[in-house]
Amino acid sequence: MSIELLKAHIASTGMSQKQVGAQLGKSAAVVNQYLQGTYKGDVEGVDKAVAELAQRQQSKSADVSSDFIETPMASRTMQSCMFAHAMCDMQLIIGDAGLGKTMALKEYAARHSNVIMLEVDPTFSSKVLLAEISNALGLTVGRNNNAMMTAVIEKLKGSDRLLIVDEAELLTLNSLEILRRIHDKAGIGIVLAGMPRLRANLRGARGQYKQIYSRIGMVHDLKMRLPKDDIAMFCESALGTSEFNEVLNKVSQGNARRLNKLLRGINRLSVLNKAPVNKDMIDQFADRLID
Repeated sequence: MSIELLKAHIASTGMSQKQVGAQLGKSAAVVNQYLQGTYKGDVEGVDKAVAELAQRQQSKSADVSSDFIETPMASRTMQSCMFAHAMCDMQLIIGDAGLGKTMALKEYAARHSNVIMLEVDPTFSSKVLLAEISNALGLTVGRNNNAMMTAVIEKLKGSDRLLIVDEAELLTLNSLEILRRIHDKAGIGIVLAGMPRLRANLRGARGQYKQIYSRIGMVHDLKMRLPKDDIAMFCESALGTSEFNEVLNKVSQGNARRLNKLLRGINRLSVLNKAPVNKDMIDQFADRLID
């Protein structure tokens, strides 16, 4: 029984035996022997792990789609990218966490093959930034900052590329200066996206960012909440009805990330209870969300 479950799981996911083994906490060799019916170890333990894996997979299949939805706010975000791309300009996109910035930026990058998108980590130094851009361009010039900078600029000149940098509020002054010089010397468009403090960072307390801030052509401010129309599109796409738009708008507090957790949670409750979504389910799951 469990062997058939595992075979069905592999067939439906296209995973290798090594990948399935990682899910089960077993080696690829154990998975292979188990599938062949020749495993001499703890068969009952593997049976149990396979059954639990199948149950998790069934639960995941009840999840709401995470496909990109082109809401009005997402369209405006991508339009800012388009302006920066077409005009070889520097654009700023700012907004609170959970407004869907990153998904819209990734969608623009997915639709245009000549876009480089970087997601900044707190550990990013100027060397890491240059290395990431070099890697994205397929350059192998060692890890000397000057050599990487020269190679990046030469590669990008006349390329009509767009560089999108997400979480840009985490960048150091040196890293921002590098992006400014790449923009100036290579003549490409650059989008800096991040939290509202990114704009304050670029202004600088002592005018130290003046040269960078002067390059910003336009600022797209997503504000603090998703508009009602955007929330309605998410809700109707996930639930197939507009009945709960108002209550979900209120409970989500206009936050796309919070809304997504709500939609996923109530959809799971609906499947588990074998009943259509209702307000009690929304209230039940909303109580579990962190404010």
